Amino acid sequence: MRSFDDLQGGHWQAALLDASYGNVLLVFSHAGDGEIRQLALPAENLRLAEDELAAMDDARLCQLLAESEPWA
Repeated sequence: MRSFDDLQGGHWQAALLDASYGNVLLVFSHAGDGEIRQLALPAENLRLAEDELAAMDDARLCQLLAESEPWA
């Protein structure tokens, strides 16, 4: 799990979810209002996705947040 601030000063947490059929989702949750967003990551498995998440800087997390969709 990673914590970061978006460009508007909002505080977010990013976590990984091992989804069905080998997909890995990056799940964003916004502190305060409970907004949840999701984005599929192109990772072969959860371990590789964990390594990728650990290596991301805040700018990359903000970029992926902008590409994410509301949790349905």
